[in-house]
Amino acid sequence: MPHCCTEHAAVHRTTQATGRRAVVRPTIGAMGIRYYAYPLAPEHVDLARADPYPFLPADPLADAWELDGRPRPDMLYLDKCWKELQWLTCPTAGAPRTAYALVRGQATHTGGGWVPWVDVLSPADVDDVARDLVLIGEDEVAACGDPHGDPLSASGREYVTHYLREAQEFTARLQRRGWGLVHVIG
Repeated sequence: MPHCCTEHAAVHRTTQATGRRAVVRPTIGAMGIRYYAYPLAPEHVDLARADPYPFLPADPLADAWELDGRPRPDMLYLDKCWKELQWLTCPTAGAPRTAYALVRGQATHTGGGWVPWVDVLSPADVDDVARDLVLIGEDEVAACGDPHGDPLSASGREYVTHYLREAQEFTARLQRRGWGLVHVIG
């Protein structure tokens, strides 16, 4: 199944805005920007902050969708719900919640695709995020709206609740192990 990440080789470059090395992937399949996170051993956090790409697979969508008969690795796949989780954890009024660090970032659109946002959270960051995520429940999801103040539909609330639970479970597992994570929005 072709998609934006498998049909073209990744091109590494340094973004001027962040100084981070990034991967430019053309959006041939127009599959959209998705979120993926992978566990990161504590001894690899500094290495990943310097260069996160060795800690990310070449095709995270294949991991998430278990393509080619491969079993799904330990990962967090938020599909396209990362945006709604940003709204939930960083309302337009007020400061972002601690849990916002899990979904912080935006892919940068280019003429032929996008430059993914890649970030690394230390074990201490994951611990803080996990502690905050468990405090978010149905009431917060029901009160969540988009940046224009429009409430989420019933199916939108179900979608957000599903991926919120996935995020809660993933960060709790990493918290128990004392691990960090590397995530990509792209």
